Amino acid sequence: MRSTSMTTMDTRVAERRKGVSEDKARRRLRWILVVLCIILVAASAVWLIRSPVLSIREVQVTGALRSNPSAAVDSLGMGAGRPTIDVDAGAIERAVEEDPWVADAVVSVVWPGTVVVDVVERTPLVSVTSSGSWVVMSLDGAVLESTVAPGPLDPAVAIDVAPTGVGDTTHDRDLLGALAFVDALAPDLREGAVVTVGGGGLEASVQGHTVRLGRPVDMAMKAVVLEGLIATGIEDGSDVNLIAPSRPAVTNPRPQDEVEE
Repeated sequence: MRSTSMTTMDTRVAERRKGVSEDKARRRLRWILVVLCIILVAASAVWLIRSPVLSIREVQVTGALRSNPSAAVDSLGMGAGRPTIDVDAGAIERAVEEDPWVADAVVSVVWPGTVVVDVVERTPLVSVTSSGSWVVMSLDGAVLESTVAPGPLDPAVAIDVAPTGVGDTTHDRDLLGALAFVDALAPDLREGAVVTVGGGGLEASVQGHTVRLGRPVDMAMKAVVLEGLIATGIEDGSDVNLIAPSRPAVTNPRPQDEVEE
């Protein structure tokens, strides 16, 4: 009897141990399957993110007339076919803004595969002498392109600056003041206007009048005051002193007979 009881007990113990082992094996298998599923999902996600499905398919550009932002995008290898996740908007902005015509650029990456480049371009303002040649500048003093000598009806700034290449920006106060003055002139007064610098500061020739501007300050106000004075019908060839724009002075030309005497 004792031997039979021992055998039965051993069998039960063996079966219980077998059951425990099988439970452990099933749990391990479940964990292995879970890990494999996680790895499979992660690998699929990585493949999907870097696949043609989520790569750049289009580069949209707005505001560009003289610049070529698409070429800048292509030069960085961030155009069509590049995985969207690898596109660096900041790098594109810096590359686009290297073009002297571009004043500002904002780049957005739109999933699943579009790069949007919004450009604000500079406006050409006036021709400026540069070491004997001529360049076109914008209001902020950026050199946009080389040009030929301006025609008789074109505004000009005859303040010779140091050699200035396309893409450079001037910080000369007299030149920036002259640019501000030309920009503030009414379109009809801008025709043929020439701004120079002399011993007394900035000077301009506007519609046959000699205009003394002085220091490069309050240039927009000086342009507005000049427009008002000319609108009142001052004599042709008058000298206009706008050094203090709140107290302008007009000197009429001397009569011809007085000049001959």
